[in-house]
Amino acid sequence: MTTTPPPLPTDDRKPAWRAACLAYREARRAGIGDLESSRVAVAAMQAVWALSDKEAEIEARDAIAYASNNHTKWFWSGVGGRANSG
Repeated sequence: MTTTPPPLPTDDRKPAWRAACLAYREARRAGIGDLESSRVAVAAMQAVWALSDKEAEIEARDAIAYASNNHTKWFWSGVGGRANSG
């Protein structure tokens, strides 16, 4: 079975991914739950990059997954009980 690796933040993706991650992180820091924060991230993504709702959801999910795994300390700092993780 072959799996496709997750996308990486390419030059064309970086501005939209950055916007989505910042929006998600700020929403979480404000105490907003995951689902609503994800919606905020999708809206931020679409403000930068003209994508359909489905495409923006996928890109935002990938951006958040990348940032939360590769920039854990920054991404989760100030978010609930995870403030000191990573």
